[in-house]
Amino acid sequence: MRQKSESPTNNELSWLQNRYEQRKSRSVELGINAIDKLVKDNKPVSYHTVSELTRVLDPDGEGIHPNTIRRNSELQAYFTQHQTAKPYKARKKAVKRLLDDMESFKQIKINRDLERVKLRYMQSTKSELVEHIIRLEQYVAQQNQIWLKNEFEKFQ
Repeated sequence: MRQKSESPTNNELSWLQNRYEQRKSRSVELGINAIDKLVKDNKPVSYHTVSELTRVLDPDGEGIHPNTIRRNSELQAYFTQHQTAKPYKARKKAVKRLLDDMESFKQIKINRDLERVKLRYMQSTKSELVEHIIRLEQYVAQQNQIWLKNEFEKFQ
């Protein structure tokens, strides 16, 4: 039979809340000191540089993690005021243009490397793929019209 667990009272968790507040204020103090020192020394202010400097400034040698700066709203606000490093932006991959006109569909070889074709299509955006499919359907429709016309002329 399972025993019912009793939830801890507020008195029992007060020490935990006190410890949390101490660590939070320590992180804010270390972070602000590090940011001020970097600004004073004309060094770039980034998550990494602040984190590294807090390890030097911390008497325990512990420092703070870059995510602590991101998660602590007070420290994050102070950081963004003094931030000199540009925020990370993912580079856009250069996407090769898919086949543009109908004539280029005639140049497709049957023995081409299908894995490379698949990789090329996987790098395309959804809208590019939709446009490509529409052009392909138009090409097929035109080829069907040409074939039908030729077949009809054979019977005459």
